[in-house]
Amino acid sequence: MDHFEMVEKLSQKANVTYEEAKATLEKCDWDMLDALVMLEAAGKVKTTPETAARYTTQAQPEPTPVQTSGKQEFVSGLQKLWNFICKLFQKGNANSFTIFRHQEEVVTMPVTVLVLLVVFIWPLSMILLFVGLFCGMRYKFSGPDFGENNAVNHAIEKAADTVQKEQEK
Repeated sequence: MDHFEMVEKLSQKANVTYEEAKATLEKCDWDMLDALVMLEAAGKVKTTPETAARYTTQAQPEPTPVQTSGKQEFVSGLQKLWNFICKLFQKGNANSFTIFRHQEEVVTMPVTVLVLLVVFIWPLSMILLFVGLFCGMRYKFSGPDFGENNAVNHAIEKAADTVQKEQEK
């Protein structure tokens, strides 16, 4: 960088006149950092919002971190848990579980209801689902989270086909 560019840059950075920048650089043997420090020490650096935040040799106090209490963290954790549970219920209510018999729809219920049945009366619900396969029942999940080529529905169909083949023997 030639002397002219250095003077222009110091003039812009320190927000001083061209003459002040040139004189200071000449005194500092064209060292940009020394010139800036000298201008600052002489109180000639005119700070603007753009330069004030970036160019200073004075020590800046470190920002104090925002301290959260254990209670705030606990409340935040509960809020995240509540949001997660709400999203699960929304997904469960948007999707459905359907029971068919001889290609006719027998029962359709939200997945949320199926999950609650399995959780609270799991032995009875599992036995009923299993026995239903032997009585010609077919099961299917449908909704925005279950497409046509869904692996869960494919596995349920495969199990129902296997039970039907065994009954035919």
